Order: sequence, then C-alpha cells, then structure tokens
Amino acid sequence: MDTRATIEGILDKLYAARLANDAKAAADCFQEDGRFKSNGASAAATNRAEQLDALKGLFDAFVCNSLQQHCRVIDPPRAVVHWRGTFRAKNGKVGETDVLDIIEFRDGRAASVTTFYDTAYAAALSA
Repeated sequence: MDTRATIEGILDKLYAARLANDAKAAADCFQEDGRFKSNGASAAATNRAEQLDALKGLFDAFVCNSLQQHCRVIDPPRAVVHWRGTFRAKNGKVGETDVLDIIEFRDGRAASVTTFYDTAYAAALSA
C-alpha cells in the first residue's frame, strides 16, 4: 500500500510536470493501465499512449503559467488536490481558474486521475 509520503512524492512530481507543461513527465506518474479523465473529455484514457495523448492535448490547449495548490487531502490510497492555475489558451488569452483532482494510487503511481474544472470558462477562454 502506498504511504502518505509516497503519495506526497508522486503529487510533487505530477504538479511539477503540469507547471512545466511536460505531458511525458506527467504520464510517467501514472500506472501503464492508469485512467485519466477530465470533465471536459468525452472518454477516459486507459493506457500509456492514450494518457500521453490526453495530457498533451490538455497541456497544449491550456499552457500552465502558474499553479498554486490550496490543499491536499491524502487518505491512502487516495488524494484530492484543490489548486488554482493561470493558463494561456492557444488564442493567447490568459485566465485563471480552480481545478480539483481526485486521484487513486497503486504501487507508487497514479492508478486513476479525474480532474474537474469549469468547462464553460475554458470554452470562453478558448473562443
């Protein structure tokens, strides 16, 4: 079972990758068969290739300029992270919004990540 310290380390790597807009480093935090789903996506990514594609698409559409974690609630093997980011859309518009991630861990990696954000705001920022 993953310990609180193990989960903290994975979260540190995952959010450093998001801030660096490094989809590969973020995908490396997942189990090979890990699940990634954002509330704006039509389907979940369930293998490494799909994880990487989904993360690249999200990171490309919304480049993270800054990231501030408000809180982490860790109850192994799960964690919830509430954070706020400043993002630049492909059209050059910049905005900020809150994000909530629900994460489950298995054997030192994320087994499932579901991320929630204001999809209407994201659409308006992208327009």
